[in-house]
Amino acid sequence: MNFRLLIAGTACTVLGSPVDAQIGRRPVTPPRRDSVATDSTRKDSTKAKDLVKWAAPDTTLQRLLSKEGYQATRYQGDSVSFMSASKTLFLIGRPAAVQRGTSLLVGDTLVYNDSTHIIIARGDTVTLRDPSQGSADVVARGIMTYNVAEQRGVVTNISTAIESGETWYVKGRKASFVRDTTANKQTAFYAQNGIITSCDDSIPDYHFAAKEIKMVSRNIMVARPAVLYIGEVPVLWLPFIFQDMRSGRRSGVLTPRFGVSELFRNSPTYRRHVDNVGYYFAINEYMDAQLSLDWRSGARPASGDPGWVKINGEWRYRWLDRFLTGRLAISRLAQRDGTSNTSYSWGHQQDFSQSTHLTTNINYVTSTTIQRRTTFDPRQVLATIASQAALQKKIGNASVSFGGSRRQYPGREEVSQDFPNFSVSVPTVALRPWLSWTPSLNVSNTQQFKVDQVGEFAYRYFTRNGVRDSSKVQADARATTIGFETPFKIGDFTFQNSFRANDRENNSPVTIAVLDPNDPSKKVNRVFGKTFSTEIDWQPSLSLPAFLSGTWNLTPSVGIQNVDPSGFWVRTEQTGGSFVHQSKRLNYSLSVAPTFYGLFPGIRSISRFRHSVSPGLSFSYSPEAHISDEFLRALNRSPVGYLGTLPQGAITLSLSQNIEGSLKRPDTASSEGTTAGKVKLLSMNFTPISYDFVRAQRTGGSGFTSDNFGYDLASDLFPGMRVGVQYSLFQGSPLSDTAVFKPFRNSIDASFSINGQSGIFAAINRIFGRAVPNSNPQIEQINPSDDDALAQRVASTPVAGSAARNRQFNVPDTKGWQASFTFSSTRQRPPTGNGIVIAEDPSIFCAPYRINPAEYAQCLLVQQTNPQGTEQITRLTQGGPFIRVPARETIGSQMNFNLTPLWSGSWNTIYDFQAAQFASHSVTLQRKLHDWRAIFAFTKAPNGNFAFNFFISLNAQPDLKFDYDRRSYRAPSQ
Repeated sequence: MNFRLLIAGTACTVLGSPVDAQIGRRPVTPPRRDSVATDSTRKDSTKAKDLVKWAAPDTTLQRLLSKEGYQATRYQGDSVSFMSASKTLFLIGRPAAVQRGTSLLVGDTLVYNDSTHIIIARGDTVTLRDPSQGSADVVARGIMTYNVAEQRGVVTNISTAIESGETWYVKGRKASFVRDTTANKQTAFYAQNGIITSCDDSIPDYHFAAKEIKMVSRNIMVARPAVLYIGEVPVLWLPFIFQDMRSGRRSGVLTPRFGVSELFRNSPTYRRHVDNVGYYFAINEYMDAQLSLDWRSGARPASGDPGWVKINGEWRYRWLDRFLTGRLAISRLAQRDGTSNTSYSWGHQQDFSQSTHLTTNINYVTSTTIQRRTTFDPRQVLATIASQAALQKKIGNASVSFGGSRRQYPGREEVSQDFPNFSVSVPTVALRPWLSWTPSLNVSNTQQFKVDQVGEFAYRYFTRNGVRDSSKVQADARATTIGFETPFKIGDFTFQNSFRANDRENNSPVTIAVLDPNDPSKKVNRVFGKTFSTEIDWQPSLSLPAFLSGTWNLTPSVGIQNVDPSGFWVRTEQTGGSFVHQSKRLNYSLSVAPTFYGLFPGIRSISRFRHSVSPGLSFSYSPEAHISDEFLRALNRSPVGYLGTLPQGAITLSLSQNIEGSLKRPDTASSEGTTAGKVKLLSMNFTPISYDFVRAQRTGGSGFTSDNFGYDLASDLFPGMRVGVQYSLFQGSPLSDTAVFKPFRNSIDASFSINGQSGIFAAINRIFGRAVPNSNPQIEQINPSDDDALAQRVASTPVAGSAARNRQFNVPDTKGWQASFTFSSTRQRPPTGNGIVIAEDPSIFCAPYRINPAEYAQCLLVQQTNPQGTEQITRLTQGGPFIRVPARETIGSQMNFNLTPLWSGSWNTIYDFQAAQFASHSVTLQRKLHDWRAIFAFTKAPNGNFAFNFFISLNAQPDLKFDYDRRSYRAPSQ
């Protein structure tokens, strides 16, 4: 039997919240406090505000409340009247409250009938709260009639909020609501002449006005018809609005993407396009899929832009119990001119056990030309289409890795791959207390396919139906390397023992100037259908115990090295596939690696400077040796003037130095020796350079034997600053007496990042004692933005699926401004002599298209922006053609800045000094509009395509937006 207990409470005073004269904050929103004036952690902002402060119960009331089998109804007010005949309770107070179970109703005047379970509440603000329903408070400014038992009511001037990722506030002049008493515990609202908004201001910046509104908590919200108001200005009429408020994944229609111009074309040349027309399938809790369609109009087609239809399919899976996750996506783009491109992407990660892991990221396209021509992302125009796969397993103490990678190049058929790559590494094995062994095995195979040839064999000529025709000649190349390291440590002695085999093959015709074996001064040009080279080598050495460790670090060693830098056994096309070998000789070396440093007084907030110099000096000696003419002929080298057999008495010098500053602590700046960190003011590293005294004495020329020299500079004054310069020291081979010492700069690579609060500005401020915003005395480093991280991984970006299609121009959040710059310059030393020179000049490659200026201009554009291959197919033996690559000199910048607190922007660009023009642009401006966000974006890709995009979207519902998207493909005639 169900009993009810009616408990009369004493009157009490309730703390009220401040109320404005005309416009007040919603009761469901906690009052906001200044986070600077008070500690924001003292009060939980998520806790609901108390609507009533109940009087403390006495012992009798506590006993009644604790009785089992009863349901208590609690009330409180300034004055209470109870009519026993009708079981009606009249409450008057500020506020008056009635609570039955978890339902609490607060108002100025309450009339509660215990027989009908109906409460009638009146007042300026009437609030109903029921936490068991999981929804926000229902606020009415007028009258609320509520049935406590059936949990339904009718109100006037309702106001409530419902959570769905975003908080939606709903108001209505007249409404009714019904709360589900089942396990679902959902609340349904029906309102007339109401408004919906996500703006929590007292006067919302925007709202939807609707005649009929239905909301079901944690389910759906529907309103019809709806008019969007910005302020008090109506801007858009919608037949209905719908918001799914359920959590989790469900099948449904995807949101199409199209702009206003698709509905109202503002130019006769505008080409309509629509994206993302499709359906999403929530298959089960482990997987989902989606199918969508993209379309671009084929009306008034242009060369290179005939219009297309693109079908996209994607399947995603994730099984946490099996440590399995991945995605499979396929996209097919069919153009109106009959050409097509199919893209495949498969990403998979699986952990079979704690010691076995599989990772794949496969990307493949059937037409890189169409892939390049139809993209608008400047990074994807130059990026390779990369795939990787790796299987890692630990067997005992040994780590085994097997995998490979594959790359396609946009705009051409060339493919390069590294497969298979196999490695085994074992930690140090203690065979005896005085004997340890650290073996390792590495196998790699690199291949290149369909590489366009240049020079005299660029085309194959033939006759077809009596007409002379030609086709491009494409080359293939392979390089296989096997290395086995088996070093032993015997006490303090280290025996390095390595075996290595290299096999390379170029499957393409080439002209080589072959030396006459009877007269090395004469050369004969011969054409080889393919060239190959195999080298097998064994390199042992013994390092003796080091002396004066920690100071001079003196280390002697003895080794057995080859007379010629090539392998010990060699076979090439010059030997007809037969192996020939050279000689070995002993090499004695002594190296010293001290570190000198000096401490100097600091200035201002620098307590002291530390300058360290770490030179590396080694002397090596090898006796005179002999090398056979047969071996030199295998490498197509002349024995006349060969210097490799001379005795070697060489000295090698390497140098690195650092200049650091120790910072004082801000609160103890006057204390000597109290530091708060270090600042690397300048770091310099120089590549080793060798000088052979014996060679200089025998030849009477330069004794330098190093072919290259370079240096690197770095500093913390500019975060990420690095400057690298490389030089070629000799014109010709250093192994020949005809080489001329003539330094030539090959490359410059420089990069740095900077902003207003880090780098050199912060360092200068600290040096001169000025305060900086950052309390940490270390120089602040710039973390890469999401866009920078994406640019670094763009080669692995999927070519199909939603990850490749979501093209948003978001501006990374930053305070003030930040910028990063990258400069790159590469060039080759001009060749000398009368050898064969093949120039990879875009104008020469595109010469067959000169008859059509438009096609010729398009060919030049494609070739100038083609990325270089990872490894050029070059000559394997001397006498082959010299491939002249055009010089490239570019500077790239990425800048993010805040123009105002609400305006932010970014600008990414690349400038080509050789072409004297900008290769690409990406400009984005973003305006924060409280509940809205507006983005203006312009991109120009190196392939000539450009796009202008403007959209303004609602933060609470990004699919509600006004979009203008203008994309233009560069026609060959432009």
